[in-house]
Amino acid sequence: MYNRDCNEIADYASKHPDNFVRVVTFTLCTIQAGLSTVKMQMQDVDVNGLDSKYLWGKKSDGLAYTIANKHFLWGKLMALKERGTSDIDAVSDGIMLLRKVPNLELVKASFVMQMLGFDVACIDSHNLTRLGLPPSAVKIGAKLKPATQLKKVKAYVEMCQYEGTKYWWNSWCDYVAGNRANRLLDTGDVVSKFHVDCVVV
Repeated sequence: MYNRDCNEIADYASKHPDNFVRVVTFTLCTIQAGLSTVKMQMQDVDVNGLDSKYLWGKKSDGLAYTIANKHFLWGKLMALKERGTSDIDAVSDGIMLLRKVPNLELVKASFVMQMLGFDVACIDSHNLTRLGLPPSAVKIGAKLKPATQLKKVKAYVEMCQYEGTKYWWNSWCDYVAGNRANRLLDTGDVVSKFHVDCVVV
């Protein structure tokens, strides 16, 4: 699943800044929403842009920031990729960069990085449950010094890399398949492919 789908998204995102914007849009749409609703959300954003009813809260701010800075963000992230997709410093620098996008914090910034092909993962509420960890385990206080924030990001990346991004992608897809929010996405394979269906146009 990962080799087929996440790699297709990463290849797509690497071709143009606008493709990268779609990855961020998808990520923002997944926040506090069932995955099975995201394709519909993306279609609404395609039609209504920043005025989409699905870009509530800071989601609209996050997309507006990404669009305004797409060339800079995409260029920096592609340069980081050249340093190595498993390089802890490169991955951490990318997460720190994406955390500047409104409504993208550690977990969702890492999800963007994962879909760009980096060795990291989205340790969301489902994965926290699987790990037996509280939500505070993936929170970074805004008042912490930048060096302390970066240290926490590196620790998160190291935790993800213990099993590796492929493990986290595949096992998450299997874990959420057919659950209450994803009844129509009834297998891990379908869940994984759905990511591509939402992002790649």
